Amino acid sequence: MSRSRFATYVLPAIAVLALAGGIAVVVRQQTTHAMVDPAIPPPAPPPAQPATIGAVGLVEAASEQIGIAASVAGPVTEVRVQPGQTVKAGDILFAQDSRQPRADLAVRRADLDSARARVTEAEAAAADLAEQLARSERLYKMSPGTAISDDTLLRRRFALRTAEAHVVTAHAEVSSAEASIAAAEVTLERLTVRAPIDGTILQVNVRVGESAPAEKLATPLVIMGLLSPLHLRTDIDETDVPRFDPRAPAWASPRGGADRRVALTLVRIDPLVVPKQSLTGSGTERVDTRVLRVVYAFDPKTLPAFPGQQMDVFIALKP
Repeated sequence: MSRSRFATYVLPAIAVLALAGGIAVVVRQQTTHAMVDPAIPPPAPPPAQPATIGAVGLVEAASEQIGIAASVAGPVTEVRVQPGQTVKAGDILFAQDSRQPRADLAVRRADLDSARARVTEAEAAAADLAEQLARSERLYKMSPGTAISDDTLLRRRFALRTAEAHVVTAHAEVSSAEASIAAAEVTLERLTVRAPIDGTILQVNVRVGESAPAEKLATPLVIMGLLSPLHLRTDIDETDVPRFDPRAPAWASPRGGADRRVALTLVRIDPLVVPKQSLTGSGTERVDTRVLRVVYAFDPKTLPAFPGQQMDVFIALKP
């Protein structure tokens, strides 16, 4: 075979055979994967309501989350609650060091005793001067200017007026001391932080020995709320607002639990379209979407959930 015929026919045939062999090897090495369902089914509306508005809701307490702070700065000496505990309005949540306020209260009570004693003394002095003046006036009427002079009678009248003024001053000191005691009792009471409503403790961020500041904190010392019913704060995109019907039925499913669904009851509509809040926590993120905030309610016994949990919400369209 000549060299030209070899180059014309044999080399292309070898190349085709090599390509076919490579394709066969690749095909044999490929693994066929069977179709499987996703581990977590995607959210979906109820089968009977295929046409819905989709939104995202955030579970919150019916009272909203209440952040408890200290009214007076000072070290914490006692914490009586823990997360998940149910409390009644007025129950003690935590207490602060009260030694100095108790000492101040004892001093003010002693001041009140002294003021009351001065009232007794001033009233006795005024009664004595009133009696002396009454005798002097009787003598003056019997013999004017003889038994008692005009000057003496006048001085006793002024002395009685001065004593009566001292009585008024003493009573004012008693009132002031009582007001100081009331203020000290309020200060002492503020060192014991109590639950403002019936509810459940959601978070405790204070420990015995820590100093509680008397200011608003990014993370409150205690967070509590009313968990029955639960509220679902739902953000409806502004493009879906024209199709939103407050009377339409609505449902919610927890993230990762599309097979579970709960019916929602409308609580209120905040009549102000606002920028959508970011859930990433990034302070530099820009959010251009605006939403209408709608609050629904549901029974946690029907679908257990926790405040702060996200849920997928589906609202039926207008008929």
